[in-house]
Amino acid sequence: MIMKKRSFLLLFLILFAFHGKSQVSVVSIQLQPYNITPDALLSAAIMNGGIEHNVSMVSKLYNFNGELLLSVKSSEFLLKTGLNPSVDLNRKIAAAEYGSDNQSSYIRTTHGLPSGAFRVCIDIIDAQTGEPQDQFCDELESEFNQFLYLVFPADKDTIDSKTPLLLWSHSEPFSVLTQGEYYRMVVSEIKERQGAEEAVGINSPSMQKNYLTVHSLQYPFDAKELEEGKHYAWQVQKLANGVITNKTEAWEFIVRKKPEEVELKYVALKQTIDANFYTAYNGKIYFKFSEEYNSQGGVAAIITADDGKQFQVAISKDEKKPAGENTLNAKVMGDNRFILDLDKEKIKPGFYTMQIRNEKKEIYYLKFYLPK
Repeated sequence: MIMKKRSFLLLFLILFAFHGKSQVSVVSIQLQPYNITPDALLSAAIMNGGIEHNVSMVSKLYNFNGELLLSVKSSEFLLKTGLNPSVDLNRKIAAAEYGSDNQSSYIRTTHGLPSGAFRVCIDIIDAQTGEPQDQFCDELESEFNQFLYLVFPADKDTIDSKTPLLLWSHSEPFSVLTQGEYYRMVVSEIKERQGAEEAVGINSPSMQKNYLTVHSLQYPFDAKELEEGKHYAWQVQKLANGVITNKTEAWEFIVRKKPEEVELKYVALKQTIDANFYTAYNGKIYFKFSEEYNSQGGVAAIITADDGKQFQVAISKDEKKPAGENTLNAKVMGDNRFILDLDKEKIKPGFYTMQIRNEKKEIYYLKFYLPK
């Protein structure tokens, strides 16, 4: 009878000890994106509901593609009954191994995570039997080093070019992007009563450029042409497997509407030549010439080309009444207005100077340009 009681007690103790060792669970891990080191990967809080015993820990860090970035194994340490805090000086590193990709190199050099989603998994292993006692995994989102912003054109800026140079920047090297991650730029027209953020989010893009690898982009000639006077929103986004994980603010720019080319009627002649010139948009020059008194005589008009060649031209008093050849119409006292038809005179595009001499032998000039 005594032997039976002793056997039962021994069986109970064995079962209790086995059951006690199985009551191990990882509660949490205090892992910060700005402090990714082998020591940090061992900073897990562990609950032990059984008796004290020796264990080891294996902690692994993965990116969102499941690629192993860092693996750390601890030496054996005593797991006490109750809560074992994350800071445990008894945990020593037995081995640490980084991956061979760019993200692993970045973590090894900076001790920080690039932006993105990561996963850490911890295995607690019984030191005596080698059996796993608990496995714990947790997701980790990193925005620690994720500075992403637009540079030029500034928000609400007005630009003159329909193919502007768009500048942006971010704080990480492009090399830390993993498979499925990339940056893209979006330009969308802003409709009436829309803000820039809404325009980028719901309107069809005028331009969308994926897989950016530099911080500058000349608006492509093969994209939808930007129109004068219209407002556009632009934004740079970071994507992972087609999902936006980060983005800049949406900024707005306006393409300046150029003023209509309006003919300057009627330009006044000057007694000196300066840097100003009259542009004859439609091949005609309209000018005014004032006289202090009545005169029935005509005056000659001479045109000088840039190469020095001179010739006289036919000028009319107004558009309805052409003048005699090579002379101005008779002037009347006050403001006299004239028109010179350059096409009729077969004058080629370029810069010219016209001079007119009145009856007092005073010379008046008009510098003009005939575009192609």
